[in-house]
Formats: sequence, C-alpha cells, structure tokens
Amino acid sequence: MQKLLLMVLMLWGTTAAIHAQDTATPPAAPAPPAAIAAAPAQPIAFNHKLHIQTAKLACNDCHEPRGNGSAVAMPQPAKCMLCHAAIATDKPDIKRLAEAAKNEEPIAWVRVYRVPSFVTFSHKTHTSAGNTCEECHGPVAERTAIALEKNISMGGCIACHQAKAAPVGCDTCHAAMSKNDNDAAPALLAHLHLQTAARPDNTTAQPNPSPHTTPRLAALLTFLNAPLL
Repeated sequence: MQKLLLMVLMLWGTTAAIHAQDTATPPAAPAPPAAIAAAPAQPIAFNHKLHIQTAKLACNDCHEPRGNGSAVAMPQPAKCMLCHAAIATDKPDIKRLAEAAKNEEPIAWVRVYRVPSFVTFSHKTHTSAGNTCEECHGPVAERTAIALEKNISMGGCIACHQAKAAPVGCDTCHAAMSKNDNDAAPALLAHLHLQTAARPDNTTAQPNPSPHTTPRLAALLTFLNAPLL
C-alpha cells in the first residue's frame, strides 16, 4: 500500500512539473542594441517609422541625391509640402512647415551622422556596390526618432570594408593621399617623412605645420597624429 501511494505521489509530481513547464512564461526576446548616442531633438518631429511603414516612402523620396550623387539632401519645407499640402494639415508641425515653405525658410535639421571634412564619402559609390542605407544608418524603418546607432569612426569603416573585401588604402577615403592630388599629397608625405626621421624612440611626434600648409592638410596632419582608434 505504501509503495502504491509513493508511486501515485511521484506520478502526480511529474505531471505537475510538466504542466508548469508548459504554462511558464516564455523567455523575453533579447533587447535591441543600445544606440551609441541619444536621439537629438529636431525642429520638426519627423517620424521615420510612420513615413516608411505607413506612407510607404523610400529613403530617396525625401533624401534626394545631390550633384553627382555623392551626397543626399536633407528634406526642406517645399519638399515636405508636396504631400502635406493635403495630409495632416491641422497638426502644429505641418502648420510650421507650411509657413516655412511660404516664406522659403529652411529647416535647421540636427545632423546625426557626420564624417570629418577630410574624409571623402560617396553615397553613390556605396549604393552602387550593393550597400543599403540601413547598414550605415541602422533600422530607420523601425525608429520614430533617429539616433546614432552605427559606428562610423575610422575603425568602424575599416572593419566594414575588410568584411566586404573593399579597398582599405588611405586614398580610399582621404583625397589628400590620392595620387591625383598634386598639391596636398607630396607635402603630406614629405612632412611625415621628416617626422619619422626626427622622431625619438618611444615618443609621439606632434604636428607642426608650416605657414604654407593648407587648412585641409593641417587638419589631416592633426588627424594622422591622433591616437589610433
């Protein structure tokens, strides 16, 4: 009798354990990676998620290529009013856009992604190579506000180029190192050569541009003497 009771208790315990596993709350999905920086406040609260998922707009519908396509434009009131002349006209932000478009006043958008002036970056080159906007700008279609989510430092760009077997030579991103730059490149190389020859062991030379150094070259010299990423 005792053995039978023990077997019943064991069977009941096993059944209860299985039932508890079946009804347990499933583990939460992993949280998305945190942004590198907080989303800055913009003069107009533009919701990327709403415009992409609901209005079915593409990036180039608002960010049109400029010039040869290397850069893309930030949308201005006249562009916005092509749609908002008849959509959400009662909203305060749309009223501000309409007034700005009427007075031909630009919107001072706060830049989130920016490369230094001595870095050459071409949107056209990257998109032509098959890269998507999301690879550099993050999942904008999921964002109501845009924050810096991708590493666009020199180290981040080089890592991406290496992963895609893209060029990583200096002149890939720095025009001053290009063989086609007959002014900056020789001066830069000569300066670096003199620095190397005069540099004591275990010390770091500091940039010392001559009075004839161009502003672009001076900026690049400062960058090249900065600590490695």
